[in-house]
Amino acid sequence: MKVAPMPELVALPLKTADGRPLVHKFYRQSVTAAGLLVTFPGNHYGVDGPLLYYPCEILGAEGWDTLAVSYGFQTAMKEPLEDGLEGLIKECRSAVLAVLAGREYPRIGLVGKSLGAGIVAHLCVNQAELASARAGYLTPALGTPFFDPLFVKTQQAAYLALGTKDRFYSSEALEQLRAQRPFELALIEGADHSMDVTGNLKASVEAVSQAVGGLLAFVRSNG
Repeated sequence: MKVAPMPELVALPLKTADGRPLVHKFYRQSVTAAGLLVTFPGNHYGVDGPLLYYPCEILGAEGWDTLAVSYGFQTAMKEPLEDGLEGLIKECRSAVLAVLAGREYPRIGLVGKSLGAGIVAHLCVNQAELASARAGYLTPALGTPFFDPLFVKTQQAAYLALGTKDRFYSSEALEQLRAQRPFELALIEGADHSMDVTGNLKASVEAVSQAVGGLLAFVRSNG
C-alpha cells in the first residue's frame, strides 16, 4: 500500500495584536491538498484538546492542510477581554488569509471551540473568502452577545455540538436559533462545556467521539 507523504510544518510570519511573534501549527501537504481545516481554541481549551486535535489529525491524514490557530492573549497569559476582542479577531483573520494566499482549496472547514465558535461566526459574516466554508461550532456560548447575533447572520452550512450539562446549554436558546436559520445539531446527554461526563471516563470518550464524528462527516460533506 502506498503511504501518503507527511505534511510539512510551515511557519507563518505573523504577530500578535501587540507586535509579538505568534506561532500557529500549520501543516501543509506537499501535494495538492484535499481541503483546509482551521481550528480556533477556547479561552481555556487549547488546540491540542481532543475536540480540536482529532479533526486535525484525521483530516490531515486524509490529505487536508490544517491550521491550528493560537491566540496572542494566551501566550501573554492574559484574559481575552483585557486587550479587547478586536485585536484577537485581527490575529485570526491574518492567519486565515495568510494561508489562503498561498494555495487554493476545493473545500474549507472552520471549527471553533467556545470562544473560538464566536470567532468562526465573526469570520463567516465578515470574510468573503469564507463564503463557501463549512463551519463547526463546538460548545458555543449560547445566549451571549459574542455568539447568537453573529451566528444568525452567517450563511455557511453549520454544525453545532454541545452537551446538556454545558453551562451555556439552553433548549430555549437553541429553538430561537433554529427559528432563524438551519443547522445540524449534536446534542450529547450529560456532557459539560469540555464535552466531559463528570466521573465517567467511558461516557466522556463516547461524548467526544460523537461530537468529533459528526463534525468530520459534516466537514467532509459536499451537501
